[in-house]
Amino acid sequence: MGERAWAGAFWGVIGALLLWGALPTIAAAFEADTAFAKGTTVLGLQVGGGVQTNIAGDPPITGISFVNVMPRLSYLPFEPFGSGWLKSAIEPGLEGWFQLYLEPRVFTAEGLKITLRHHFVGLGPLVPYLELTAGAGGTNLTVQETQSRLTFVLDGGAGVSYFMTSGIALNLGYRFQHIFNGNTAHPNRGINSNTGVAGVSFHFH
Repeated sequence: MGERAWAGAFWGVIGALLLWGALPTIAAAFEADTAFAKGTTVLGLQVGGGVQTNIAGDPPITGISFVNVMPRLSYLPFEPFGSGWLKSAIEPGLEGWFQLYLEPRVFTAEGLKITLRHHFVGLGPLVPYLELTAGAGGTNLTVQETQSRLTFVLDGGAGVSYFMTSGIALNLGYRFQHIFNGNTAHPNRGINSNTGVAGVSFHFH
């Protein structure tokens, strides 16, 4: 699937979730102060995939594509704060990272990331979020952009969670991923990718 087709499918699903979350009978079942109460532990599992993009206008790129699996563990140290649609909750945590490269051939990467999500919890069961992740790991990826056994990964993105109850949520999101080796080897052009993620989270109070 090309980047335009992938982006169209992603925003189509986002639109469907927005319409679903607007239903008043569904919205009545969600309590933000319960779902994001101080002391809540969040266990989650996300799957995703992505394709390399030449956003920096570099010389010809390899054309990497991949799928990944990311288990997540978080703890909410604060009560929700603010009011109206800006009412927010902060979620720091850890995320395992297992990435399988499909093109140009099979490679792998695995490691651990620290994560930070900012949830906007004032809109009912449909909860938009912004997130950042940063981590490191090992890899056997050998392409023209990077060649090293050590890899670093940065992600920045946004998404939306739909809370079926105050303890169970489905999420769909977009991440921009940057892979690099921290100048531990040459070359270190780095790899930029557009990625999508989908997952489920369980909130334990």
